[in-house]
Amino acid sequence: MSATPTLSDQFADGAETVVHRGRDVRPLLRLAVSEGTRVRIERIAARPDRRQALKLAAVNGLLEANEAVSETISLWSDTSPAEVELTVLGAQVRRLEVWNAWDLGGLETAWLGNAGMIVETDERHLALHCSDGLGPPSFTDLQIHLSVAQPG
Repeated sequence: MSATPTLSDQFADGAETVVHRGRDVRPLLRLAVSEGTRVRIERIAARPDRRQALKLAAVNGLLEANEAVSETISLWSDTSPAEVELTVLGAQVRRLEVWNAWDLGGLETAWLGNAGMIVETDERHLALHCSDGLGPPSFTDLQIHLSVAQPG
C-alpha cells in the first residue's frame, strides 16, 4: 500500500492549487501590488506549541513596517504584534508573495510536508487558514486576516 502524498508532493510539479477534502489549497498567495500599497495583517490564532510565521515578500520591491525596510518580512507568532501594517515600496514592484512558515527545532521551515493555506475572500479581507508541514493537514496552525489597500 502506498503512502498518501503530502501537500508538498502534490505541489512539486508546480501546481498553484490542489484540492484537499473539497477545498482549494495553495502553497503561496500572490497579490497584485504597486508602490504605496498598504497591507494590513491581523493574526487571529496560532498554535501555542510550535512557533508559526507569516512570510511576505515584495517581488522587485521592498516592504516597510515601523521604519524597518526589507524585501521579505517574517511575522512570528511569538514575537510580532497581532496587528501589523506594511507599506509596499518600489517603482518596479508588481507582486506580493505570502506564505506560512514554522519553527522546527530552531530552523525556519516552509513548503514541506503538509504545508499550505486555504484562502477565503470576503468584502473586508482575505482569511488565510494555514497548515504547517507537520502531521496531517490542519488549517488551524496559523490563521490570519489580510487586507490590501491600493494607493490613490
